[in-house]
Amino acid sequence: MFCQVVFDVPLDRTFDYAVPPDLQNRVRPGVRVTAPFGPRLTTGLVVKTADSSAFPDHTLIKEIACVLDEQPVFGSDLFALADFIKRTWGGPIGQILFALVPPQAYFKLTDPDPLPQQGFIPPVLTLNKEQMSVFERLNARMNAGFHRVLLSGADEAGQSQIALRLAAEALQGCGQALMTLPDVLAAQNLAQKLRPLFGADYVFGWHSKMPLSQKKKVFSRVSNALPCLIVSARSGGLLPFKNLRLAVMLEEENDNYKQEENKPYFHLRDLLAQRCRQHEALFVAASDTPSLEALHAANQGKSEEIVLPAAQDAVQTKVTPKKGERSALLSDFLLRQLQENLQNGQAALVILHRRRYSNAYYCLNCGAYAKCKKCGAILAREKNEKGEDFLLCKKCGHKESTQQTCPQCQNKIFKSRGGGTQKIVSELNKIFPQARILRLDSDTLKNKDGQGHAVRRALDSAEADIVVGTRQALDAVLSPRVTLAAVADADLELDSPDFRASEKFGQLLFKLKDRLCSHLTPRLVIQASSEDIYPFEALHASYAACAREELLARESFAYPPFVQMVKVMLKSKDLTLLQAETARVMSAAAPFCAETLGPVRTGKKTDIYKKQYVLFKAAEGQYAALVAALDGLKPSKKTDFKLIADPYDFY
Repeated sequence: MFCQVVFDVPLDRTFDYAVPPDLQNRVRPGVRVTAPFGPRLTTGLVVKTADSSAFPDHTLIKEIACVLDEQPVFGSDLFALADFIKRTWGGPIGQILFALVPPQAYFKLTDPDPLPQQGFIPPVLTLNKEQMSVFERLNARMNAGFHRVLLSGADEAGQSQIALRLAAEALQGCGQALMTLPDVLAAQNLAQKLRPLFGADYVFGWHSKMPLSQKKKVFSRVSNALPCLIVSARSGGLLPFKNLRLAVMLEEENDNYKQEENKPYFHLRDLLAQRCRQHEALFVAASDTPSLEALHAANQGKSEEIVLPAAQDAVQTKVTPKKGERSALLSDFLLRQLQENLQNGQAALVILHRRRYSNAYYCLNCGAYAKCKKCGAILAREKNEKGEDFLLCKKCGHKESTQQTCPQCQNKIFKSRGGGTQKIVSELNKIFPQARILRLDSDTLKNKDGQGHAVRRALDSAEADIVVGTRQALDAVLSPRVTLAAVADADLELDSPDFRASEKFGQLLFKLKDRLCSHLTPRLVIQASSEDIYPFEALHASYAACAREELLARESFAYPPFVQMVKVMLKSKDLTLLQAETARVMSAAAPFCAETLGPVRTGKKTDIYKKQYVLFKAAEGQYAALVAALDGLKPSKKTDFKLIADPYDFY
């Protein structure tokens, strides 16, 4: 007897092994084994068994050493799910399978804790008339086969309540439910909040960096098909559900749901849709500002859209310059509003999508940034070895003189300034020394005792007056004390090589408006170099109307969701080899492409590795073939490339 085994290595192939007679009754597809791989024993996964091997000399085939599992740790959908991930996003089959199955030999399923004798007691969750109507519609679909639903509308709190009510129904029917949030911290906080409500025996948090002992407990619970509610970030979509009845994806539009840092690459929205299709479960993607991909799927009839009624818009919106007499970073109008909030004992939030300090070069007259003439990215002011100033594009490495002419107002006087969250905090501390100012970005969330973790509690207990942060600070607006929100630099939000920049900026503004509208005297201030950089008048309409306009623009320029796109990032120390490899990749993709964009150089010119990427727009019906063609390419010697299907990162 022989078996084909894959390993958690970047090799897209299987390896043949002989099965000793005493292990033949235990070896079957889906179980883990240890087998000699190179100089050591390594954990592998059996994908197929056979009576013979294609290898000509059977005497040279090594034997597996032992079988680790009595039964497969994943469900019967393991290989179908792995095949879906490979066809959609590419990647070595071994690494895909071992993202679904634990690679550690000592990771064994444990006997789950017994359930309470009284069974699951559903919590009391109050819904208003509109929410109850939506819940009843969705509940009727939960046990009627696969359904994909987009739950939209400005009532974000209502979406969460409906999702929890649906999860309670799934648990009451002895099913399993999954609820995801964009980041680990939010998922942990929600799981902690739900345990007293649903019972600690039924609610479990999950994320990839959990201690192994906790992972075993949760993994075993799910794998044994016991009723449970899993609250997680995107990695929860890879758990071995056996009786999945419901999957809810909160804040569906968030980019964090796309995994591009580690293999396997996937987008949770498409992954959960596939898993719910396999389990004949209900998939709900919920957002007050849905992604254009989700809206397009609804328009095409691939999902059903249910809209919750929005609250009446009472938010005062004001677009102001990016500087004033008292500050080069904050307008006089914004400072007056902040002063008014401090006097009234109310809190404020300032959003800026850049951390720490910065040295961007901007027009002193209108505030527009100096941009790279090659790639359009914002230029930064730097000094060379002689101490001379020059402008550097951090994206493509292009250098320019500090003598610039503003393309908007023709002014020739420019100045560098810091515009990160840390700099904004320093500026506010000087202007309002009595104010209690907190910063919330990835830097302040790195450590458990970082001040970013205490922001919401400090706001609710009146221990913070102003919060400055990146988009991670958006949840601060949920505090009823926050009546003023400001976007410190609209130009920075829009000046991006990402074709989704306008969509993301619109989502940010509407999300701020929606969360402010239930507060007293809600105000939204947007600082911009000009009112012409974005159709701000659209804020007086609905998000749906704004999204329709953005969809028309995407369709006219043939960008997702109307076409499918693949990105290939290439790198090499040798620029000549890099160009040759790029040409080879473009040649392999050409038969399946409608359009090729690039190559685009990225990184600094001083980097040891030279990098550039190419974007391919798949021809109609050729996306799977394009992914397969590029996924099958092996990098040439001294070069490397990374295939990212459906890319979200363009830096």
